[in-house]
Amino acid sequence: MAKVPPFHSNKPNAKNVYHDNDKCTEGNNIERQYLAPGTGGRPRCEHCNRLA
Repeated sequence: MAKVPPFHSNKPNAKNVYHDNDKCTEGNNIERQYLAPGTGGRPRCEHCNRLA
């Protein structure tokens, strides 16, 4: 696992989760203009959990 600083999407209707793994396809699909740093008080992405 390649852990990265937590980030999430601030796009309306996006999943309410944060990501912290650079191998997470869901996190990698977030469009650059919607990337936000930190967890945003959200739970960790299930895909990131499985990659841990």
